[in-house]
Amino acid sequence: MIKKKNNIYRFCVAPMFGYTDEYCRKIYRIISKKTLLFTEMISTNEILKKSKKFIYNKKKENPIAIQISGSNENEISKCAEISYKKNYKYINLNIGCPSIRAQKGNFGAILMKQPKIIINSINNISNNTPIEISIKSRIGINKKDDYKFLKEFIYNISTKSTCKIFIIHARRAILENISTKKNLKIPKINYNLVYKIKKEFPNLKIIINGEIKNVRESLIHLKYTDGVMLGRNIYKKPMILKSVDNKIYNKKKYKSKKILYKIFKYINKKVSEKIPMYKITRHIINIFKNKPYSYIWKKMILSKKNQKKNIKKIFKKYKNFIKHKKL
Repeated sequence: MIKKKNNIYRFCVAPMFGYTDEYCRKIYRIISKKTLLFTEMISTNEILKKSKKFIYNKKKENPIAIQISGSNENEISKCAEISYKKNYKYINLNIGCPSIRAQKGNFGAILMKQPKIIINSINNISNNTPIEISIKSRIGINKKDDYKFLKEFIYNISTKSTCKIFIIHARRAILENISTKKNLKIPKINYNLVYKIKKEFPNLKIIINGEIKNVRESLIHLKYTDGVMLGRNIYKKPMILKSVDNKIYNKKKYKSKKILYKIFKYINKKVSEKIPMYKITRHIINIFKNKPYSYIWKKMILSKKNQKKNIKKIFKKYKNFIKHKKL
């Protein structure tokens, strides 16, 4: 087991637009107390206009980082101040999104071409608030994915700003002639480039991201980096998080049944507050992945008829899953 103090970035769940909302994060926090969670990517405009996406962060749900996208240095700084007042202690700047929308808005991966904006934004934040800053980037953009490019980028940011934490998706961002979805698999992942960066900058925190499937693979990457970040695989199999506190942080191992009871209790509470049940249950469709009854579970969760039923009746059915010996 790996034990390392004072590193909340040791295991992270990636910010996933349209997925890691407040309900998703609460479920993940029930499963793992130590994992660093991230909000969805939230634009500076959404924060300044008080969008519903931007919500107060309750202390008991920490550690949670807010991920912000934008390119206006003053607006980014203002959003960091607002976030800190709303109890966010960690902020992440998105310098990795390759989408057309991001390019048109001049945020995300395209900012790797404009390090001055990143540097000024980070320093503005540091001058106005004690919030801890990290950036999430790619190893390069378009044809620039050589070690020299990434090394110069990291050196530039880390020496001219206060940012010392870099979350690096080990794949190049392609900003033309390819869809964002394809860019999640093309070009080939390059973990060695990130390992070399950690060797080059031993005093920086380097967190690796991209196609990491589980805790077993995470432990391998942690031999060469300060932290790992998983995204889609956590959403596909949320119970991966169950072993994080034990295997990554050497903490107590939680039982599946206890976790499930807490999740159901949370859902019940939210439904009683008039939150539509599907907004929460959509995040646990895959919680029984590869387990007995998983097909019946999905069918039950997705049934429109069940969504309208009395919540107590539905939960009586759910208990059949909890009681199963193989969960």
